[in-house]
Amino acid sequence: MPPAYPTGAALPPRAYVVGGGSDNVTVIDTSSHQVIGQVVVGDEPMLPALSPDGRLLLVTNRDSMNATVIDTASLTVVHTVDVQDGASGCAFSTDGTLAYVANEYSHTVSFIDTATWQPLRHVPVGHGPCDLRVTPNGKHVIVTNEESHNIAVLEATTGQVQHIIPTPDGPLGLTIDPTGSFFLAACFIANHLVAVETRSWQVAWKVPVGSCHVGLCLAHQGRVALITNADQDHLSVFDLKRRKEVSRIRVRANPAMVQVIPGSDLAYVTDRGADSVSVVDVRACKTIHTIPVGSSPLGVCIG
Repeated sequence: MPPAYPTGAALPPRAYVVGGGSDNVTVIDTSSHQVIGQVVVGDEPMLPALSPDGRLLLVTNRDSMNATVIDTASLTVVHTVDVQDGASGCAFSTDGTLAYVANEYSHTVSFIDTATWQPLRHVPVGHGPCDLRVTPNGKHVIVTNEESHNIAVLEATTGQVQHIIPTPDGPLGLTIDPTGSFFLAACFIANHLVAVETRSWQVAWKVPVGSCHVGLCLAHQGRVALITNADQDHLSVFDLKRRKEVSRIRVRANPAMVQVIPGSDLAYVTDRGADSVSVVDVRACKTIHTIPVGSSPLGVCIG
């Protein structure tokens, strides 16, 4: 049973964990680390994104070539949106009027009108688009292209491709600094972390770290990055000022994505090979709890 909270109390953030092998989303109360619900979605769901107001959750379904829209209050499916082949990363515009879906096999990004939940256009971006993020100022959509080994920068309203940024091989996960001054990409094949300045849209630095990176996020007020190493079953803790790995945190098998709980030192890591989420204390550099979830969990978002 979900925990009870006093009337009018602010609810703790929830984690939404996408089970790629069980075709569902597991919902977790991050204050108790308890599962409070599950929602069935499409075939082989991949990655989630919360709307700016937190009322809707968008989940991409790679095999069914669509995206599921979930009402986060009732945990019910309210829309299903047809996109293109290989739906992967997704995001909302900063005002919530558009949603974006990267289609890995069609090599496009779908722009979706959230008033009608109909696609407006499918924009070619490069080969194998996987993850995407919207810059904090709302002007750009950033997309990793795993197969063409670059990153595309799109104008957020029209979809016009404004920049193509070469990277080391296999860029996958993305995270953006809250100020929007730079973003980081984890390169799965080359085993590099890449930083790009958004003022020039140029690579500022690239550093080898770990191996088989899938996801990453910022922690400690943006001072460090957490990077999953899928074949080594740990997180790299990377100091951005010193540009070096400073610690490793052991998690369970085949870690994929990682997200920090807002306002805390805890992070959730999806363990694809263990059907679980590892709860990590970033400051103490250790796993403190494990939560069973759906099969082969991949994406996670918290809010």
